[in-house]
Amino acid sequence: MKTLSQSAWIGFFFTLIAGILLHFLYAWSGENRVVGLYSAVSESTWEHLKLLFFPALVYTVWEYFWLGHHYPGYASARALGTLLGMFTIVSLFYTYTGITGTHWLIADLLVFVAGAAITAWSSSRLTQKCPCSGWWGGLFFAGMAVLFGFFTFYPPAFGMFLVP
Repeated sequence: MKTLSQSAWIGFFFTLIAGILLHFLYAWSGENRVVGLYSAVSESTWEHLKLLFFPALVYTVWEYFWLGHHYPGYASARALGTLLGMFTIVSLFYTYTGITGTHWLIADLLVFVAGAAITAWSSSRLTQKCPCSGWWGGLFFAGMAVLFGFFTFYPPAFGMFLVP
């Protein structure tokens, strides 16, 4: 459906713009703990996943009321697309930093763009084909939001929770 494809592009650009703004929002807010629940509070990979997750969540809610309610598996497709986008970010980041031994801002930005693109593309494709129920998608988004909040204040001392 052309409208769903167009919406995927809108979601892609929304995620890019909102994610970039979220990167700085915690500092701009004077390190407000409430703002830290949904924006990056450190340079860890985990915190940077918020930059994709929360814009995707906001866009999912908006898009659901616009056209997603016509598709029975919409929430599940968006959840899976968001999960694939976050997986893309983690795998590309650790692959290129593992190979090069360092990270570069431009490469980090390109990794984020790739994650947002995978989220938009896969969500659009899966929405058209997903025969599953939408309830588990809502459960995924709620569960991840809770995990982001919890690990913001109580991050484990390993892997993607550490500042590289």
